[in-house]
Amino acid sequence: MEKQILQALQQINETLKQQGETLKQQGETLKEHGETLKEHGLILGALRSGQEALKAELSEFKLQNARDFGQLREQISGIELSVEILKEESWTNKKDIRRVQKTMGLK
Repeated sequence: MEKQILQALQQINETLKQQGETLKQQGETLKEHGETLKEHGLILGALRSGQEALKAELSEFKLQNARDFGQLREQISGIELSVEILKEESWTNKKDIRRVQKTMGLK
């Protein structure tokens, strides 16, 4: 009977050793996974930071484009006004030339 108890205890001891080894291996695997997750967290943090920087830069570009567009619209408005004035002056000059030509009998 003592032999049977000793054999049972030895079997239990072997089983516990095997389970201990399995737990040790799983612990190492979990540690590796933890390190990998930590690295991924750092990478994600860097990506977020870079993305925020790009968003800020894009916003600045949009703001600058809006300013430039506003300035161009003002310049175009000024040019349109100048063209309209030149058109009126040209028409007035044509009328004056025709009047002078009629007065001189050229047409």
